[in-house]
Amino acid sequence: MSVRLALLTCVFLSAAAVADERPGMRQMSRPGGLLSPPTQRDLVDARATLKERFREPLSHADTSTGALQAAAILLEAATSEVDPALKWLMLDEARELGISTGQAVIVNRAVTAASAFYEFDALAIELRSLGDIPLRALDPTRATRLAEAAETIASRADADSRPDVAAAARRLAVNAWQRSGNLDAARRVQQQVH
Repeated sequence: MSVRLALLTCVFLSAAAVADERPGMRQMSRPGGLLSPPTQRDLVDARATLKERFREPLSHADTSTGALQAAAILLEAATSEVDPALKWLMLDEARELGISTGQAVIVNRAVTAASAFYEFDALAIELRSLGDIPLRALDPTRATRLAEAAETIASRADADSRPDVAAAARRLAVNAWQRSGNLDAARRVQQQVH
């Protein structure tokens, strides 16, 4: 029994030593850091490339279904795009399509993907984008998704010690919950607004 205990202690100590040597989440970073978003000058050629490469899906973006399909295509293509200006533009266009269709999930996916490569205020951009979605045009399902996304932003803002962003996100969540018809959720969030 003591040999087994000694063996287990040895295994535990070596596993702990290996775990201590592994880098934590905060220690890992992208080589060279995050990129700055491209300037308007950088985007000139990227706009032409975007229009040419995605002519077909973007030509149908005037309908809700076409816009959703175009956003999905842009998000997928952006994952493997190497040109930083074009990648930014693809994600930004997907974000805009998310706004126009009232799809908070698309807005979130586009901003989250962009924040993995570029240095910008993702919380503020996502909150502003969600705020640009016209609440009156939303059905209860999309309003619920908007409310949930706004609450997520509020939680992230709390974690980042940004009470102004958190309060604005909660106000948006209250309005979206009201639009969805979930008054209990609206009251719950309203109590958290400072």
